[in-house]
Amino acid sequence: MQRKLVKQGAATLMISLPAKWVQKYKLDKGDEVNMIEEEDLLKISPLSVKEKASRTSIDVIDLSPLINRSLLALYEKGLDEIEVKFKDYSEVKDFHKRVLPELLGFEIVKQTSSSFILKDVTGCEKQEIDELIKRIFLILDSIAEELVQACEKKQKMDQVIEADTSVNRLSHFCLRVLNKKGYPIYSRTNQIYAIINSLEQIGDTYKAIAGEAEKEKSSKSQIETIRGSRELLANFREIIFSFDKEKLVKNARLYETLKKEIKGKSVSDALLMQLLNKIIILNNYLLVYSLGNE
Repeated sequence: MQRKLVKQGAATLMISLPAKWVQKYKLDKGDEVNMIEEEDLLKISPLSVKEKASRTSIDVIDLSPLINRSLLALYEKGLDEIEVKFKDYSEVKDFHKRVLPELLGFEIVKQTSSSFILKDVTGCEKQEIDELIKRIFLILDSIAEELVQACEKKQKMDQVIEADTSVNRLSHFCLRVLNKKGYPIYSRTNQIYAIINSLEQIGDTYKAIAGEAEKEKSSKSQIETIRGSRELLANFREIIFSFDKEKLVKNARLYETLKKEIKGKSVSDALLMQLLNKIIILNNYLLVYSLGNE
């Protein structure tokens, strides 16, 4: 065993570490190390050691129609470099157009007539996932606000539809961070992962509602439901990081009120019900990791 200095806030502590581990990372007496608290565990790592980059290669020949989904899965899994092989550029043209712009931090660093290499050029180690989640909520709030205004004024929905790309980009990146690092309170990782997936789907549903609203005028009750969905999300944004049982109950009651107002006679009504259901499921995920820990 060998004693080492550890920085913890403003304090400097001396702890004993296994000699074999100290020798492996060539640490000297007095060197600082990282110390991360995860519930009842302390994770210690040398400051100078960087996470080894993970790489893979995938051949997308005959993988259609799963090419986009497969490459997105590798990104979310946390891989740092992906070599993509193909027979004809037409196989990956849609990926370049629709998916690549949503892969935050990834760029094509090399391309040939039969392959290209995607690489993480930024890293995600320093990203605060709670701040990223808050940004997703804010974008969804602006989407709902723009959607209401566009429906009332019978405007084009381009801005609403395009904003969903930002939700997708941040959601994919958050899932990537969770797969690489987990959530700071590790036992909540699965629920946070599910919440982010739901937020991405909520963005997709707003986009679908906007597309349908361009075809057919929205009724006053449908516009009010969209307003209500915005309130549901705003309430949830307040309690996701600061659990409040009363606000959670309030949200559930608001959901019950809103769904009763949906007539169920059109595609828009079906999408609005889908939207409310995707939002209220967030309450379920929050209950799993909050109840019993108050």
